Amino acid sequence: MTVFLQTLDNAWPGSSKIAAYADTVAGSSVPAHNWQTTILVLAVLLYCIYFFHRIVLASSLSISTFFGSSTKLQSLCENQTSLSAVNATSIICLPALAMLVYARGWTSMNILYMFAIIAAYLLLRVLLFQFTAWYKDCSGCLGIIRNSGRVTLVVASLLSIPAFLVPLLFGHGTDGFARIYLIAVFSLCFVMYCTRACKYLLEAGFSIFFCFLYLCALELLPAGLLVSAIISL
Repeated sequence: MTVFLQTLDNAWPGSSKIAAYADTVAGSSVPAHNWQTTILVLAVLLYCIYFFHRIVLASSLSISTFFGSSTKLQSLCENQTSLSAVNATSIICLPALAMLVYARGWTSMNILYMFAIIAAYLLLRVLLFQFTAWYKDCSGCLGIIRNSGRVTLVVASLLSIPAFLVPLLFGHGTDGFARIYLIAVFSLCFVMYCTRACKYLLEAGFSIFFCFLYLCALELLPAGLLVSAIISL
């Protein structure tokens, strides 16, 4: 009787197999993401799609305002449509940057913790500005500084896009350059923002000592804690 079902060893004696039967199938090397991360990514994408026209408008306005004179910032603050577009865009900048930093593997922190830290930073910043405006009765000056900060954040986010595109185009060997570029862009924009904030405070009649306290309490310390928590250098 002819036997049709045979093992490979019986059918081809002396042959060798490339892969043994006992070997396990190699798993996928693509990292898996939990459902919380997926929800956050989808939420950011939907936000960007819904406010797409405002984001485009805010990008052009922020660039022209950031590299322009102080009168352009004053005009931006007086235009509710332009100001609303900048506000809507600045809200999504930090979460989007946090997700890109997480995707590049430049931080060891969980993305949920990153979002929680960003929310705490924004809340702390709002409370500090509200308290300072009430204590020193300078809501108008601090309002201009806050709007200047939002414009700076939008511009810094736009200028930092090459930091995430370069590794995709030229490989992981450029990660070091990309991180240095990202830090340089945000450092330069932050220095320009702080310089202008002190200029607005001095023009409003505040002393140099108050400007120093403002920078330490409302700008340098919160921003330093946020960066050190998110980015692993």
